[in-house]
Amino acid sequence: MNNEEVIKMLNADITGEIEAILTYLRHQFVCGVCEISRTMEETARDEMRHVEWLSETVADLGGIPTIEHAQLHLEGDGLPAMLKRDVGLEEMAIKQYEEHIDAITDPKIRHLLKKIMNEEIEHMENFSGKLHELSSSEPEAEPEESEKKSGLTVGTLIEEEKTEGGD
Repeated sequence: MNNEEVIKMLNADITGEIEAILTYLRHQFVCGVCEISRTMEETARDEMRHVEWLSETVADLGGIPTIEHAQLHLEGDGLPAMLKRDVGLEEMAIKQYEEHIDAITDPKIRHLLKKIMNEEIEHMENFSGKLHELSSSEPEAEPEESEKKSGLTVGTLIEEEKTEGGD
């Protein structure tokens, strides 16, 4: 397999990682401050590290790392729908990494992809576990009102301004 083909595969992996980052961060912001949102944020940070490793490898092979992402599918407002989507993204990533590991012959790149795939398996298990916890105890998964207010975002600041009569 030549470098161009490997670069194309690695850029496809980067595209998937960027999709995961954007999805997990959106989910984290939407669900408020709670244990699940912290898991989403930590996972997004892991995915950012994956983008860095893959991008360095693409550059080492003489390519240009992509900044493209797939069309985002952010359906579902509820936490269970978000977690199901997160589990699905991890399952797709694992399948893609398995295919790329089988196709690529370079031992260093295969080692990197196996390392990333193992982290994706861990992410999938974490999200699946959170989904299971949520389905077995709905009330605990909802952030408390005090926790919701501690996470300042542009949206929360605008809402506060509206309720205080600032607009």
